[in-house]
Amino acid sequence: MRGPKPNYPIQLTESEISTLRQVIKGRNSPQVKVMRARIVLAAHEHPEWSNQQIAAHVGCTDRAVRKWRRRWNESKSLEDLPRPGAPKRFSP
Repeated sequence: MRGPKPNYPIQLTESEISTLRQVIKGRNSPQVKVMRARIVLAAHEHPEWSNQQIAAHVGCTDRAVRKWRRRWNESKSLEDLPRPGAPKRFSP
């Protein structure tokens, strides 16, 4: 697939690679985090791939790939951003 070169190249350290692989192989890992880790690892392992190729490999949209490549470069985290709005009034 052709396409523009991604704006956010990803370079990972060995410790980050091992951490992401643990998230992928973890039995109790949330599937959302597994998908995000697979996106980041694919972007690192195949820097020549476009966002569309990574999306086809992972099984998500290219919009999600763009989002998580950008977020990884900004914060080095797979966590969601805090939700807007007032804090909860009642404890669980």
